[in-house]
Amino acid sequence: MKFEEIKKRILRNYKVLAFTKIIGGLASVLTLLIIGRFLGVKEFGVFSIIVSSIEILNIVFSFRIWDTSVKFIGENIQNKDRVSRYLSFSIILSSLSSLLSFSLIIFLLYFLVDQFFNFEKDVIILLVIYSFSVLFTSTTETIDGILRTYNQYNSIFKINVSTNFFRLFLILICLYTIFSIKFVLLSFVLSSLVGMSLRCIYLQNILAKERINFKIHNLLNKNERKDYIKFMLNAHFSNILNLANDKNLGVVIVGYFVGPIYAGLYRAARAIVKIIRRIMDPALEIIFPEFVRLNAEKDFNNYKRLILESLRMILISSLVIGIIIYIFSYEILFVFFGEQFVAAETALIILILAMIIHNASYWVNPSMLALGKAKYLTFITAATTVIYCFSLFSLVDILKHDGAAISLVVRNLCTLLIGTYFYRRAIKEKTSQDL
Repeated sequence: MKFEEIKKRILRNYKVLAFTKIIGGLASVLTLLIIGRFLGVKEFGVFSIIVSSIEILNIVFSFRIWDTSVKFIGENIQNKDRVSRYLSFSIILSSLSSLLSFSLIIFLLYFLVDQFFNFEKDVIILLVIYSFSVLFTSTTETIDGILRTYNQYNSIFKINVSTNFFRLFLILICLYTIFSIKFVLLSFVLSSLVGMSLRCIYLQNILAKERINFKIHNLLNKNERKDYIKFMLNAHFSNILNLANDKNLGVVIVGYFVGPIYAGLYRAARAIVKIIRRIMDPALEIIFPEFVRLNAEKDFNNYKRLILESLRMILISSLVIGIIIYIFSYEILFVFFGEQFVAAETALIILILAMIIHNASYWVNPSMLALGKAKYLTFITAATTVIYCFSLFSLVDILKHDGAAISLVVRNLCTLLIGTYFYRRAIKEKTSQDL
């Protein structure tokens, strides 16, 4: 396949998905703005700690299935029977993984709630409410991966926009009835259920269109299961180590060590710079299936070109948005969140730099997975996690939310540098094998 054909397809899908992310992102940011302004900085901090804590536990307890399903379905996309079997196995594992994660989270909260969450009297109720959202997370991610494999980006657009605006609608209802953390969290859980339901409908449509005879009991053979689970566990282990890349860890650490007020400030700054990350997200979702195809074809010249072309496009967009946020940082915080949140201005400026560097390293994880270099990815994530956590624990106590922002800059820069080194090494190994 010629590079121009690949580029044309990626740009077409990127435009659709970027528009999805921007529209859905606006609804998401507006939702957080409403929550932050009406709860106040302290209660918004409590809300942020609740959400972040459950999402971190779900990363640890729920298996990483979506990218595994993309890899194996993408590699066997011409074989409809094998696609059906991989799909069945993926859906079953996703459902079991969600149930396991939910059960372990509830069990763990029973023992740890008094030690780590003593800043809110009804915290156990709030944690349990939001825990129900993990029942839908794994299946949602898996179906999204399958839709991307079949280039169903218009479907993803409709689902994400519908879900985000439905959640915003529920928050507005709460605003004019009973506005509390409890009902806000219930709104998030209900919107997660609606999002998963919509994805199931669109998945059925693409299966019918592709004439895939999907049967849930049509499972993989022993060797296929072994390869699938091996890859999944490697990806899951890397994902656990990659908690340093997750927005939630900084919120929880800030909240635990210096209190929910500073957690609220940090979360508000993260919410604003999220628009920069939204530029990268479509490329991350699109690029992995393309990497898988190019690796299967051993077309490493186009593999390199794809990284460079996509990186140029992402960095130009990131810099433009970053400069705009930097110029109006105070005004954005004051107008949208309120006077209580202007203390987050320094953290916001630091996070702009962190997000730009993060976008520059977006290709590292999908590239390592597509090349089958899970061990390299494990090392990269382990090294950057250690560096990030050391920096986070050192700086948060001194600089509070600003320290968390600085730690993220350090972490993202290390990911870019270490990832580039191992990518070059992986490509060298691949090309030498073909000689």
